[in-house]
Amino acid sequence: MAFILNATGNVVSYAEAVDVRDKDQRIFESNEIEFTNVPDAPLTLDQYIEDLTTKTTNRINTKIRLSARWREYLSQTGSGLDNNNIPAFDPDKILERKADFTDMCAYGALYMYLLPKVADFGNPESPEVQKIQYYEGRFNDLFDELMADFTWFDNDGDGTIEDGEKQIRFRLNRRSRSRKSVARVK
Repeated sequence: MAFILNATGNVVSYAEAVDVRDKDQRIFESNEIEFTNVPDAPLTLDQYIEDLTTKTTNRINTKIRLSARWREYLSQTGSGLDNNNIPAFDPDKILERKADFTDMCAYGALYMYLLPKVADFGNPESPEVQKIQYYEGRFNDLFDELMADFTWFDNDGDGTIEDGEKQIRFRLNRRSRSRKSVARVK
């Protein structure tokens, strides 16, 4: 359960093949996943899964970069955000909650790439379609949780996460005792 790094030590993928297999072993036992007909066909199924986790990691990084919460975080930490250039998300600066990123990447690889290869979309009650919906929900829940809690990111890259780099968004609910409905305050 570790990030996959390239030769220069940069993060390439948040999950390994074993992480994806641990989430749903039955898809690999009961279904034949064809990976030999893809461009640049890998030699093994594990290599194919790790190629998909790399694609999933790139999609996660793009999703983070395009989120309003990333822009808000950069403006709050004073990270050189201007209107025309949003800095890319650097996965090498993730210091905490790495297991959550690994889980999110495994869920994403399952629902975006692996399960659609074997799903029967003509039958919405098929187990694979149900699993796609389940893993998509888990992926989105974990993504939203990580975006609300930026205590895992080392913005300045010095190896520690100081208080100025931690940004937590939480919503306080305040109730009134009047006859009016509950008021929510941000």
